[in-house]
Amino acid sequence: MGVRGNSFPRPFRAMSIRGWCPTLFEPMASGDGLLLRVKPHAACLSAAQARALAEAALRHGNGWLDLTNRANIQIRGLRPETVVPFAEAMLDAGLADPDPGAERRRSIIAPPLLGADPAIPDTATAWLAALESLLADEALAVLPPKFGLLLDGGGALPLHGVEADLTLRLTLSGAALHLSGADLHAPGATPAAIGALLRSFLAVPGARRMRDAVKATGAAALFAAAGLRAGPAPALPPSPQPIGLHPLGGSAALGLGIPFGALPAAMLAHLADLAERHGDATLRLTPWRALLLPGVTDPAPLLAAATGLIADPADPRLRLRACPGAQGCGSGLADTRADAAALLGRGALPSTGLLHLSGCAKGCAHPAPAAVTLVAEAEGRYALIRQGRAGDPPARAGLTLAEAAAELEEA
Repeated sequence: MGVRGNSFPRPFRAMSIRGWCPTLFEPMASGDGLLLRVKPHAACLSAAQARALAEAALRHGNGWLDLTNRANIQIRGLRPETVVPFAEAMLDAGLADPDPGAERRRSIIAPPLLGADPAIPDTATAWLAALESLLADEALAVLPPKFGLLLDGGGALPLHGVEADLTLRLTLSGAALHLSGADLHAPGATPAAIGALLRSFLAVPGARRMRDAVKATGAAALFAAAGLRAGPAPALPPSPQPIGLHPLGGSAALGLGIPFGALPAAMLAHLADLAERHGDATLRLTPWRALLLPGVTDPAPLLAAATGLIADPADPRLRLRACPGAQGCGSGLADTRADAAALLGRGALPSTGLLHLSGCAKGCAHPAPAAVTLVAEAEGRYALIRQGRAGDPPARAGLTLAEAAAELEEA
C-alpha cells in the first residue's frame, strides 16, 4: 500500500479554519509546522504499528504526538515536503484508508478494550465494521468534517460522558441510539436505520452538528424518519477513571495518562516494546488522553518503566487540560501548557472538577464545559469562565496568572 499516483490530493490543502479537522491527507497549518491526524482502526495500535508511527514522526515531523479527545493521534511539525512520505508510511502500516474522502469521514470512537475485554458484547466488532462501511459511502461525502460517531460497548471502560454526534450503545440484548443534544434514545437500532438517520441529518438546512439538527427538528422526528421509536434516555454513571489497573478476567489492562496529551514519539516506541514484553503487544487509545496496555499479568515492570507518564488515578495532572498554546498553534495567545504547569506547582486547582487552559476561544483541548476555564487574551493574561466552555462569556477578564491562581485558590 502507499500514496501512489493520483491518490494523494495535489496540491494538498494546509488549512486553519474553525470547524475543520486535519486528516492524514489534509494537513492543518499550526504554529510549529503542519499537523496531520492518524485514526487507528478500533482505537488499537499493534506494537509494530506504534513503532512505525513513532519512526515516521521522528523522521518527518518534530517528534511530538498529540492524543486527541477522539482517540486519534496528531503528528506535529511536518513540512510540505514531508507530508506525502509520512502519509505513505501510515498507509504501509495499515493505519488509514487509502481513499481520502473515506478517511476524512472515518471518525468513530471505538471501545478502547475491544477484543480484550470479555464483558464487551460479541456484536461490537460487527457493529464497528458496519459503521465504518456506512461512513465510507460516497453518498455521505458532504458530512461536516467534525461530525463523529461513538460505539459504546460497556465493559470495564464504558464511554459514558464522551461526546459524539451519534452514539450507539450496545448491551447483550441489542443496540440503542443516542443523539447529541437530546434526552431521548431509540432501542432496536440497525445499520440501515443509522444510514437513514444520517441522510435525515444532511437534509436539515444549515446543520453542522447533530445537536443543530436536534434543535431544528427535534430528536423524535429524526428518529421517526429512520423508522425508530424514541423514549427517555436512561441516566448513566460517569465513566470510570482510565488510569490504573482494570481487571479483564485472567489478566488486566494498565491505563497510563499522557500529561496534556503530548507524547514524545520515542516514548511511544518504548511503550510498544513494553506492550510486547509485558502485555498483549497492543496499545489502546482512549478519548481521555490515556493509553491502555491490555494483557498485563504483572504491572510492576511496566510501572517502573513508564517514567513521566501518569499511573496514579489521584495525580492532579489528570484534572488539567491545556492546548499547545502559542508554542504550537497560530491561534494561541499564551504558552498555556507552561502556565498550566505553573498553576499546578502552586496547587491552584478548582476544589472539584477540571481546570482548562485554552490558548484561544476555540477550546480545542476540551470542547466540553469545565469547572474553570482560563482563556488566553494575551501573553500572561486570561479570561476566567466558571462551569462553561472556552467560547462562553467570562466571569472575569484581563487576569494575570497570579490573579487567576488567587481566584482558583478561593474557589
